[in-house]
Amino acid sequence: MQRIDIHNHVIPAAYIKAVREAPQRMGSRIERDGQGREWLLLDSGRKTQLRRPFIEPELRLHAMAEAQIDVMVESILPPLLHYWADVDKAVRVCRTVNDAIAENVSRYPDRVVGMGMVPLQDVGEAIRELERIVHELAMPSVIVGTNVNSKNLDEPEFFPFFERAQGLEVLVFVHPHEVAASERLKRYYLTNWIGNPLETSIAFASLIFGGVLERLPKLKVCFAHAGGYTPWIRGRWRHGYSVRSKPEVVLKHPIYEYTRQCFFDTVIFDELALEYLIRAVGSDRVLHGTDYPSDMGTWDQVPLINRYSNLTETDKERILGGNAAALLRLNQPPLAKQEGK
Repeated sequence: MQRIDIHNHVIPAAYIKAVREAPQRMGSRIERDGQGREWLLLDSGRKTQLRRPFIEPELRLHAMAEAQIDVMVESILPPLLHYWADVDKAVRVCRTVNDAIAENVSRYPDRVVGMGMVPLQDVGEAIRELERIVHELAMPSVIVGTNVNSKNLDEPEFFPFFERAQGLEVLVFVHPHEVAASERLKRYYLTNWIGNPLETSIAFASLIFGGVLERLPKLKVCFAHAGGYTPWIRGRWRHGYSVRSKPEVVLKHPIYEYTRQCFFDTVIFDELALEYLIRAVGSDRVLHGTDYPSDMGTWDQVPLINRYSNLTETDKERILGGNAAALLRLNQPPLAKQEGK
């Protein structure tokens, strides 16, 4: 059984090279500070330090091996989702990043799996890039932000994208992005500690109460950071929906069935909380994730999960790799291009 990390971020070297060569075309530039550190400055105003673990494949693979992880699923660092950019620039960035991740996969086919990015501010272009990463680059997954320029994921304009993702059998990994209430969360790093799980919870609730999960029952969705607050607050959602006299969308199934329809990574930082998550949603719905190499990551979970006495060996195998392998079709040939599928 391969131990798989579903939540592992990268800033591909080929993308950085493209930014150095054509900053205006890529919507960002690279600057060096007084300490010799390099920073990627986006035209949106966001900046990210170019640390070695994000960039160097051998360093990344060594860290994963030390953490007893066999396969990492590489996705772009979420602040680099270019939803703010004009469509042409966003498409260019997505293609550059996706090609770079695909090159990493080709260099290390037994150790790296690709997770693509799409310009979701233009759904038509997002679908075209989704089809390219599946059919041309053989990627089985895609990362999306929890909102797109402050629009929740249940907005009707995004439905065709999720519908196509279902048809292509792609795993959609939902990661917090541009968090709500950011002005109130500026101090104490609360934008991350509170804002990130809040964002994930909003996205989860939107897909449930917006009827997206009901209309797309075979859509494969995994939520970062253990689903945010969802596993712990879903009872409140269930009660609230039951007492609403005029719900905006009439759901055919109980709320818990929609949470059971989705998947959750293990980035929760508390052993009791992780045990509760597994009990609440089932071991077949939980995927091992580290958030490597973020300072809010935790890549020591393999021994932690292995020593849980209340989990069966089957439970452990599912969480550490079996669930991800099935969702990503790692034991199957790449999905062939089928007309109309």
